Amino acid sequence: MTRRTREHRSAAERREQLLDAAVEVMREGGIGAASTRAVADRAGLPQGAFHYCFRSKDELFAALLERELNASLGQVWDALAETRDMETSIAAALRALLDHVRSDPEYHLLSAELTDMAARTPALAHVARREHTTYVDHVDQMLRRWEEDGAGRLSVDSRALAEALVAASIGITSAWLSARDDEAAHASVALFSSALARAATP
Repeated sequence: MTRRTREHRSAAERREQLLDAAVEVMREGGIGAASTRAVADRAGLPQGAFHYCFRSKDELFAALLERELNASLGQVWDALAETRDMETSIAAALRALLDHVRSDPEYHLLSAELTDMAARTPALAHVARREHTTYVDHVDQMLRRWEEDGAGRLSVDSRALAEALVAASIGITSAWLSARDDEAAHASVALFSSALARAATP
């Protein structure tokens, strides 16, 4: 249903309005349904407003990925620096990410589909690379903070461990989204946490 909104809003507010509308459209019809006209209509805005806020549909998709990245980083990976035990820290971070995905599975399926699409699209491939690099950078920072706070010492390069943790998180959440098996996901969290902690700490 179209929502017509005539009140004045800033460009930033209209961008958020269009991003929310795009998610609604894609929930119902998939990524292919998110035409500029469909998104603007769902937001209750003229199509010109879309092109005022975004130069293209690809730019809209890039903004959606950026928003999800910003939403998930702090609330998930900061758990790495919150305990002195590496295994407990890894498990806490992976469980936090799993809970984040479980809170809205359909949205995260869309996010995963957007990331895959970005990686296959020349104009958006840099967005997918930047998303991955930003995740790894943040996890690397949390691992180095864990060492700096005197919680322990890593026996492997923190960047290599960060890459492994991001890979583990993608695998665990992807498996859960496919099977919706909480028990299997938590077992995977326990195994990855134990194995990576043993490999990473003296």
